[in-house]
Amino acid sequence: MAIDLHVISARLTVKEVLDRYPQALPVFMQLRLLCVGCPTEAFHTLADVAREYDLDIELLLERIRSAIEKR
Repeated sequence: MAIDLHVISARLTVKEVLDRYPQALPVFMQLRLLCVGCPTEAFHTLADVAREYDLDIELLLERIRSAIEKR
């Protein structure tokens, strides 16, 4: 089944991404983001993460999409 990678947007929460696409976990680990397992992962969006860690949101989204695509 094909995955529509356009549904991966800055508005999704970390929890939504990891629940739907566990293969995205290594992206968070490689970037040393403390989001995984954090109580706020259910509330913080990918846009929030990019802002907090001073990351380019488009690059973050591209890395997540790429990880999902490789599954």
